[in-house]
Formats: sequence, C-alpha cells, structure tokens
Amino acid sequence: MNRNQSDIAYEFLRSKLISRELSAGSRVRYGPLGDQIGMSATPVREAIGRLASEGLVDLVPQAGAVVKRLSRSDAVEVFEMREAIEPYAAAKAAQLIGLHQLKVLQGTLDQILQLLERSKAKTLNDKHARQFDEADLEFHLTILRSTENRRMLKVVSDYHVLTEIIGVDRHSYSRDVVALTVDDHAAILDGLRRRDGDAAREAMLTHIRNSRQLTLTGMGKG
Repeated sequence: MNRNQSDIAYEFLRSKLISRELSAGSRVRYGPLGDQIGMSATPVREAIGRLASEGLVDLVPQAGAVVKRLSRSDAVEVFEMREAIEPYAAAKAAQLIGLHQLKVLQGTLDQILQLLERSKAKTLNDKHARQFDEADLEFHLTILRSTENRRMLKVVSDYHVLTEIIGVDRHSYSRDVVALTVDDHAAILDGLRRRDGDAAREAMLTHIRNSRQLTLTGMGKG
C-alpha cells in the first residue's frame, strides 16, 4: 500500500514542480502534504526522498525538504545533458513516430499559437504561462515516448523538471520568446514529418541552444 501511495505522492509533487506551484526555495513538509493528498507522512517521506535523489529538492532533517534553488552551473549541466540526448532522440523519433503522435505535436504547437492570439500583452500572464509550459513539455515528452526508450524518457523528463524550476528566473514569457519556441517546434515537427532524422536532430539542437541562451542570460553571470 505504501509503495502505491508513495508513487501517488511522487507524481503529485512532480506535477507541482512542473506547474511551478512549488517554486525554488519552497518548503515541503511531510505532514501537511500528506493531509493535502490524503495519506500518512510515511509515503510522502519516501516520495520526497526520490525527488532528492533526482536533485529536485534538498532534504531538511526532521522537517521535509526545500525545492532546490539551482545555480548557473546547475543550469549549464542540465542543458549540456539535454543537448547530448534530445537531438539523438529527435533523429530516432523521425524513424519511429506514428501519425497520432505527429497530431499530438501539432496540437501542442496550435495551443501555443492560440496563447499568442489570446494574449495581446507583451508577456503572458501566469495562467497562459502555465499553459505554455504544459504544451512545451508535452511536445518534448511526446517525441521521447515515440522512441520507445523508457530510460531515456525518464532521464530527460527529470531534466525538463529541472528546466522548469530554473525557468522561473530565465525569462518573463515575452511574446518574442514564445514566438521563438513556436518557430523552433515547427522546424522540429517538419523534420519528423519528412522522416528526416538529420533535420530533426539539427532543429532540436538549435532549440535547446536557444533555450540555454535565454536561460543563462536571464540568470545573469552570478
């Protein structure tokens, strides 16, 4: 029972990290979190331990954990790993991806375009920013799922959670940034549709490097 409850608590916490409801520096306590989910503190403690082993939180003795506040060097490491894995995944996906998954990718692209159409401000509001993050994450995870490599999916999924945590500091969801993401995703999708592994690989590499530059610029030199 505790194993299943631990999984539930783990997924609950990961979703909070991805949505940024738990941002860098946020305190996570066993008891209150267990009350919120409807379980004892024990499976929550196990879930937080898993997140700590993945580098997403720092444990606080007898209290719980704090969402990790990532440094510039942490960000560099995250993007180096993404650059090493995701372009390869995109090239592999070009050979394996199915029609349904291509439709899902187009759907995420359409969602982001709709956000740009609905938002007339220079930056997205909090609600639209969360929707953008969800669509962006689904785009990347759909490509990874199509490779049918569960270990690669897990590893890169963890790095995307770290990217979301870092993302609080990287930019203000300006229209220019969102439009750049649309262009990058469209180029990746074009390569996948044409079953052109080289084009998909290069487009993904360009996208990750663009994201890296935005992130490091937003974090400054400290």
